[in-house]
This record gives sequence, C-alpha cells and structure tokens, in this order.
Amino acid sequence: MMKPTRSIRKPRHVLATMALALACIVAFVAGPHATTAAPPTPAPSAAPTAAPASAPAAPAPTAAPVLTARVDTARGTFRITLRVAEAPISCANFVNLVQRGAYDHRAFHDWTRVLRQSGGPSQSFDPGYTIRREFSAKLMFEGPGMVAMQKSPDGQRAHGTQFFVTVKEQSRWNLDIPIFGTVASGQAVVDALEKGDGITQIVIEGDPAPLLQRFATEVAEWNTALDAATARAQLPALRTVSNAPVAGGTPAAPIAPSAPLVPSAPLVPSAPLVPSAPVTPSAPLAPPAPTGSPRP
Repeated sequence: MMKPTRSIRKPRHVLATMALALACIVAFVAGPHATTAAPPTPAPSAAPTAAPASAPAAPAPTAAPVLTARVDTARGTFRITLRVAEAPISCANFVNLVQRGAYDHRAFHDWTRVLRQSGGPSQSFDPGYTIRREFSAKLMFEGPGMVAMQKSPDGQRAHGTQFFVTVKEQSRWNLDIPIFGTVASGQAVVDALEKGDGITQIVIEGDPAPLLQRFATEVAEWNTALDAATARAQLPALRTVSNAPVAGGTPAAPIAPSAPLVPSAPLVPSAPLVPSAPVTPSAPLAPPAPTGSPRP
C-alpha cells in the first residue's frame, strides 16, 4: 500500500527570508525617492537689520585759554605764561586785578636773594579778601621764573593781591605756596630788578573773557572787597572794567546811542550857462592852381 502524502511545511526562517527579499525588491523598484525624505525648504532670510545709530560723541573738553601777562618795568619787559589749567582761580584773580589796574605804577616792594615781590602799595596792604590755594604736581619751585601768590597772614589761603617771581630754586615751598604762572621770557629782567623798581603796567595777551565768566560770582565778590579796601586805605579808586562778567550770564556790552544825523546844507543852484559866441564861417577855399599844360 502506498503511504499518504504529508503536507509540506516550510520552516519559519525560510518565510522570513522570502519576506525580506520581497521588501528589498520593492524598495529597489520604487527608487531612492521612496526612502529619502525631501530636504527641508530653507526659511527666507530676514532682511538685514540696520545697525542702531551710534550716540553722538561727547563734546571734547574745552581747552584752557592761552593767556600771557606782559609786565613792563623800569628794567625792561618780561612775560608770564598764566597756567590756567593748573590754577584757574589764581589766574582769574590775577587777570581781574590787571584789568582794573591794581598793579600799574606799583613798586617791587620786597626784594630777597630768591624773589621779587609786588602786589599793592605796600606789603601790608590788605585787599579785604583771600583766595583758595591751588597746587599741581606740574608746578614746583624747581628753578627761577616761578610766579606765585603769597600766602595769606593766617597761612591757610593765598593773599588776594601779593605775588612774587623767583630767581632761583626754592623746593621748600613746594605744595605750600601756590604757583599760578611761569616766566616765558625776560628772566634776566626779573633778576635785575631791585627793591623800589616800579611796574609801569601789566597787559593781558589773549582772551580772558571765558575764564572771568567761569568765576563771575567770585570776581564780583573780589571787586566789592577790593573797592572797599582801596577806599579805607584812601587810595585812588581802581578803574572799572566795562565788560566785567556778571554772575549767571555774559552781559552784552551796552551800545552807545549814535549821534543824530546833521542835515546837510541846501544845494546852491549853479550859475546859468553863458551862451557861447556864434561861430564865424571860414572863408571859401581858393581853387588849386592848374598844374602843367592845359589839355586841348
């Protein structure tokens, strides 16, 4: 007898292999687009943002004005560079005194082997005010030609009017007596000065208006005290500066009224013209004489 036929069962691993092969065939036929994702669409770039405008630059600090004092003396002339940047109060005080004529026709009343001093009718003159002492590492008594304010009697501040010029080094005064200027030219004139030699005048070269306006309040106080002290000492009044600064603003110089116009004299009519004499007609010209033989 024949045995019954058994159903053929394929192992599971054979089925898995066939499925994998089928998947590979499908992937191959579909091509790369079936498995590769579309590249992302790039986002539109934002419009370039303008850089924020930079803040305006801060204004540069105002440079100290260049001021020179020309000192005319009986021995000649010397010039002082006023150190406004290092000693603005002392320079403003000195300029104000010069403009008011406080040093004109005054003598160098003190003379030593190291300095020549002036600043009033006498060394004991009290102007009625003092000023703050100013010091700078750039200004030391390292040699001749240093211009300084004398200390006040109490030694804590500077005298209002007394100043001196050195003729040699004096380092023991450093950071004690305030320097406000240096001799720019004419040191030989300073060295030659003797006690009693006079100052003819001092002239400020440069524009001191910004400096005086900066200390307008102090200048007004100094002038009030100075005028009172001058009157007490029975000295001639100092001249008044017409363009003196006023605290709180720069006043405009008063405008002087112009003189009224003088009417011009009336015009004198000119004399009538005299008619000229009639012209006498000239005599007729005679015909020219015949030249050569007449023609037939």
